[in-house]
Amino acid sequence: MATSCSSSMSMSFQVSCSVQNKKPSAVLDNIEYFKTTLSSAMSKQPLLRRLMQQGPMHIDVSKIFKNASAKLLDTFVDSMFEFIDQPLLPSQKNFAPVDELEGEGVVITSIIGRIPDDFTEGVYIRNGPNPLFGGLKSTKSVFGRSSHIWIEGEGMLHALYFTKNDVVSSDGCRWTVRYNNRHVETETYKLEKQRNKPSFLPAIGGDSPAILSAYLLNLLRFGKVNKYLSNTNVFEHSGKFYSVAENHIPQEIDILRLETLGNWDVSGAWNRPFISHPKRAPGTGELVMMGVDAVEPFWEVARTDGKELIHKVDLKLNRCSICHEIGVTERYNVIMDIALTINIKRLVGGGPLVKYNEEEYARIGVMPRYGDASSVRWFKVEPNCTFHIINSFEAGEEVVVWGCKALDSVIGPSNECISDNEGTSTAEDASKLYSHAYEWRLNMESGEVRERYLTGKNISMDFPMINGSFTGLKNRFGYAQVVDSVASSSSGSLKYSGIAKLHFKEPAEREGGLENEEIKVERHMFEQNTFCSGAAFVPKQSDSSRTGTSSEEVEEDDGWVITFVHNEDTNISQPFFKEFQRLLPRKVDVSKTMKNTSGKMLDAVVDSLFQFVDIPSLPSQKNFLPVEEIGELVEVTCTSGEIPADFSEGVFIRNGSNPLFGGLKSAVSIFGESHHTWVEGEGMLHALYFKRDDDRGSWVISYKNRYVETETFKIETKLNKPGFLPALAGDAPAIIAAFLLNSLRFGAVNKHMSNTNVFEHSGKVYAIAENYVPQEVDISTLETVCNWDVNGTWDRPFTSHPKKAPSSGELVLMGTDARKPYYVLGVISADGNKVHQVDLNLKRSVLSHDIGVTPQYNVIIDHPLIVDVKRLTMGGPLMKYVKQEYARIGVMPRYGDAESVKWFEMQTNCTFHTLNCFEDDDQVIVRGCRALTSFLPGADGSRNPYEWFSKGFNFAGDHHDSTEVGYLFVHLYEWRLNMLSGEVEERKLTGSEYSLDFPFINEKFTGLKHKYGYTQVIDSRASSLCGMGKYGSRAKIYLEKSNSAKFVGRGEYLLPKVEYHKFEDNNFCSGSVFVPRNGGIEEDDGWIITFVHNEETDVTQVHIIDAQDFGGEAIATLTMPQRVPYGFHGTFVSMPVCQS
Repeated sequence: MATSCSSSMSMSFQVSCSVQNKKPSAVLDNIEYFKTTLSSAMSKQPLLRRLMQQGPMHIDVSKIFKNASAKLLDTFVDSMFEFIDQPLLPSQKNFAPVDELEGEGVVITSIIGRIPDDFTEGVYIRNGPNPLFGGLKSTKSVFGRSSHIWIEGEGMLHALYFTKNDVVSSDGCRWTVRYNNRHVETETYKLEKQRNKPSFLPAIGGDSPAILSAYLLNLLRFGKVNKYLSNTNVFEHSGKFYSVAENHIPQEIDILRLETLGNWDVSGAWNRPFISHPKRAPGTGELVMMGVDAVEPFWEVARTDGKELIHKVDLKLNRCSICHEIGVTERYNVIMDIALTINIKRLVGGGPLVKYNEEEYARIGVMPRYGDASSVRWFKVEPNCTFHIINSFEAGEEVVVWGCKALDSVIGPSNECISDNEGTSTAEDASKLYSHAYEWRLNMESGEVRERYLTGKNISMDFPMINGSFTGLKNRFGYAQVVDSVASSSSGSLKYSGIAKLHFKEPAEREGGLENEEIKVERHMFEQNTFCSGAAFVPKQSDSSRTGTSSEEVEEDDGWVITFVHNEDTNISQPFFKEFQRLLPRKVDVSKTMKNTSGKMLDAVVDSLFQFVDIPSLPSQKNFLPVEEIGELVEVTCTSGEIPADFSEGVFIRNGSNPLFGGLKSAVSIFGESHHTWVEGEGMLHALYFKRDDDRGSWVISYKNRYVETETFKIETKLNKPGFLPALAGDAPAIIAAFLLNSLRFGAVNKHMSNTNVFEHSGKVYAIAENYVPQEVDISTLETVCNWDVNGTWDRPFTSHPKKAPSSGELVLMGTDARKPYYVLGVISADGNKVHQVDLNLKRSVLSHDIGVTPQYNVIIDHPLIVDVKRLTMGGPLMKYVKQEYARIGVMPRYGDAESVKWFEMQTNCTFHTLNCFEDDDQVIVRGCRALTSFLPGADGSRNPYEWFSKGFNFAGDHHDSTEVGYLFVHLYEWRLNMLSGEVEERKLTGSEYSLDFPFINEKFTGLKHKYGYTQVIDSRASSLCGMGKYGSRAKIYLEKSNSAKFVGRGEYLLPKVEYHKFEDNNFCSGSVFVPRNGGIEEDDGWIITFVHNEETDVTQVHIIDAQDFGGEAIATLTMPQRVPYGFHGTFVSMPVCQS
């Protein structure tokens, strides 16, 4: 390209093949670092590759790697993943990589124009992506597709060395200009070069399962989630030069040879990503930087003198927003918090890793140089996406920030491309991607913000620069690269066809006066199809700086703008422009993915990589093991005692876990180990049928059991072997791998257990566990009829304990989920056909197992047993009780919404089961079984489960708030919620003799004031030895009768009377239910029925006791024809329902 030699001294250079054989003399004697804004097209290099590189999964990668076969991992990747070159359009040719030059580079022999004599000796150096192995890649596999995005690719430095000669050449030139390039040799660059093929799987753009599998495999093979690119910027500090991209720490560079010398971690004090645009503080010369990470702490700001870290602080942000540049003033650091966020939880849920959400807030923080998180003054600003700051400075009471503001992000799924050629976006959408010079004036006294466009909306620009001597100080001029919207739209990649000069103190010339107080802009445009990158301002040196003598001060804009320029017609180039990689992130349609993958290949992957192992059981755990289906109804003939004549005809039915294939499993693989928890296992119904034979005047009693045949049950029985990988507990990588493989093979993350409860509504009976919708069951045959989704209106999990509202007969339920909406409450009409549902807008996913009702209200338990997929991706448990978090009860009108819920804070606790709720004047009374922690998912991997259970039930009255012992001990508890004052009164209803759970009442009193409650009583010693809960007796609580011998504390109040029904030694019960007497008047006029297993004889019986003679002997015992394993909840379905 040729240009005239104008006063601005614009120049371009053409590389020749003449090689310089000697090093430039004295280049470093007076090196003036030509500060450049990053690589070719965009420096919006996110820190995504950093996502988990510092071990957000907290796993010992080296240990896993040692225990896994490297060859097996490589073979797996080679067989399952295909690397594909991403195609380039003709207009994207200059995004393609180039080879490194050999030796010391080449001398530029063709110079059009003249380099001024007073130009500065030094190096103009620019960074940019230069992908290995021919270009950016995608991978295709059974997990879907993942791809590099346009800002990826290994960093390559392009350097021009300017050496001034003492002797003028024959053409009148004093300058020797040499060009060289070289890759930044990060650890991951060396790794792939050694392998001589693409190895790291792309881990940012594409299908969520493919990205997650890339995380795991990259981590297991290389100890890193993604490559360290170091392709964004070059900066100098304390006489040393560094290459950087914000997914890792900088690499120190030998500026003469472009060799990579090593990582710079500030003498071991900085161990996180490093922003691409650190800033020198005016006056002190300290370097102010920050590091953004996808895991907490999301943002940290620091300062260094080059030798040690002077100051470092966590800003305690509650989201990971991509901040590409930081600002400084004389006293402050300036922080841009925009709504372009990285969210691993969103990725696991099928969404994009990176997303700009214009509905979220944007703000600017002003922080004293040595401040902390509490010292930051935040200013809310209009939604925007601002990657680059032009400058920031103080002006009286204001902090002024100038930057390049856009209304959308060129990184993220909201913009699939800049162009609307394929109909994927409109011209209006594309225009939101273009940046404009903008001003925010932040008043530190009043907190007010004034905003305006500096240059209007007709000129799009980005990659701003100023005279570096004015960083953080009030300045008059700025410069930026001008966007060519036509070329950018046609190529789908941002291109810059000129340089703009901004006159901040001069108004724009407009006919009719000023237009929005715009400033004057000068533009230098290149020839057609010629585009620039990496522009930098080179200030003229004053005479005093060169000679040491005083002279007139040099003007701020006295200098040159230097840039690489590429002519696409002639293909003459020094720079290399980034590819704009389209992102197509979306929620993955698993069923469609399954159709496009080979079932046999997926099965082969699981069979070769995963080994199912039986979880061993102790002798004391024998009755937790599964049994076979018994087949047809079996009459129960072995009975003792007498069943009363007025006992109800009907079915006593109980649900429980009965795992297929012999018991619960673990799965061991190169990803680690995942295992079932004790609450898992396919549901099996155990039913006892009571029918009166009027002819004989006696009872005919029959027993039957049968699996609940969910969709996933049918899948595994068809396979005739374990198929679903355990996906709830174990090593985080193994659980994530299970999520992916289960979804791809079967269309479900985990099995639908349906093993927890049985309930009746509108004449139909349903089996349920809260990880799926209920299954309708034929009560006479126990056949599974179908899923119940309330006529297609309920498509999420369903609580195991729905409640019938008093009087109306409506069924109140809720469904909690690991992703938003976290908690949805529903009210199903009495006929079972219509549902009212509302999202409660909870901020966390809690495992809430039960819901309460009163005549007017729904009662919601929000305790801190939290399901957090993001925590899982960082190596923590999927489910965890977080005792530091809040607990509360919500009271909501029956048909209310999220805003109508009145929340009552309570002492932190874990309450799985409510006994009952009712209204009492201005109060809502809630009674439930309260513990200090959760028995789910059980002891963590560092603790012995038996010791954990033993200490958990070792309650000591003097240590009732202890977290060291007694944390599993369950008291019956009462909360009195005042609907007028908002006050909460809490108290225990039972003492410390026994731990009580699995509560029940006479269901006619559900939602109404009641006198009695019943629970199963845990045998602490047997449970501790077994490592699972065993219930050796039952309790009846007289809620309106005090026990004169029992006090709480120092006589604060009397506890209700408690009566116990104890079984013989080594006999334990499950599924206890109250059966009211036909025609009974008193609340406790009826019977308690339950399964009881004798562990010495291995015989299971059903016991019936008179609720009004609770402590007496069972009035009847019925011996089952086979063992019935311990289970969970049951119900009694009266004969009219059975007949219907």
